[in-house]
Amino acid sequence: MRSSPASRILVYRIGQLGDTIIALPAMWAVRRHFPGAYLALLSDRHHEDEYVLAPSVLPKEGLFDEYIAYDASINGANPVKMLKVLPRLRQGRFDTLIYLAPRTRTRWQVWRDLVFFRIAGITQFIGHVGFKPLPRSAPGSPLPYIEHEADHLLKRLACSGIFVPSPGQGCMDLKLTKIEVEEARKWIKSHVDADHQKRLIAFGPGSKWPSKVWPEDRYRSLGRSVIDEFGLFPIVFGGSEDRELGNRLIAHWNIGINAAGKLTVRQSAAVLSFCELFVGNDTGTMHLAAAVKISCVVAFSAQDWPGRWYPYGQGHIVLRSAVPCEGCQLRVCNRNLRCLKEIRVEDMLQACRRFLAHTKA
Repeated sequence: MRSSPASRILVYRIGQLGDTIIALPAMWAVRRHFPGAYLALLSDRHHEDEYVLAPSVLPKEGLFDEYIAYDASINGANPVKMLKVLPRLRQGRFDTLIYLAPRTRTRWQVWRDLVFFRIAGITQFIGHVGFKPLPRSAPGSPLPYIEHEADHLLKRLACSGIFVPSPGQGCMDLKLTKIEVEEARKWIKSHVDADHQKRLIAFGPGSKWPSKVWPEDRYRSLGRSVIDEFGLFPIVFGGSEDRELGNRLIAHWNIGINAAGKLTVRQSAAVLSFCELFVGNDTGTMHLAAAVKISCVVAFSAQDWPGRWYPYGQGHIVLRSAVPCEGCQLRVCNRNLRCLKEIRVEDMLQACRRFLAHTKA
């Protein structure tokens, strides 16, 4: 618990695009609890791939006053490199740490992190209490559904006396500006024929994790059915690594625009806000769609616990198949993507129909 008012606060959150978006409810809860405090975000920065930095995702104004990054890799931060950021943190004279490390942090890792921030001169900690190990399933039973990662972060804040919203009700506002929305409108107008500009569907068929990718041939079939049945114009979203996949899908459908790797994160969010539905995998793009309140239909890998990384909030459909190897947390599947291949095209199509039937042309 805090012993004195917090005036200079350091928020610690690491991870990729989806990790940043999922922490938005906790970040907004902190900002609203400390409206006059100086808030800085400390996050990691990778160089081995197209890593999305927090400043390119979060609102330009109203949330954080400063961004600080340190070098890391997919395997974590080198202690020597972490020491390089210490002088910067000490210069910041932060009095309070908001600890938004992932739920999977071990007790030793939490203790190590807090010692590091204590050395940085920070004396008050929030969010470090409330970690719980991921539950195991009973023999022969599927993994239990667990609370969303966003709600887990909020619950940890509540343990330190911060008011938080009810589960599933956290604020995901990216605060897209009028200029960003208008630029998205112009982008759509310049890329989509007039007959389809109000009938857009977003696809997110890729992922940096091969274990999360529903087979390409199924996206080809699903997209063809949805486009023909509802007269929708498809836009493929993702990073540059998804560019070739997007090109193949657009060529097969013979309609659509491939925006993968062509738009910034916030540009993608603004264009997504004009779409009727997002269809795709468990990716940062999925979380981006949920943040701008677009319903999502997702073919979800079983490599993690059910519920933990689902699109946040109400109005989404997740298709996930419980298999004996679920919860593997593997980046690359060694079981022939069994969990994803058990999700049929017809299952995904029926889920899409639930959202699109009332708007059928």
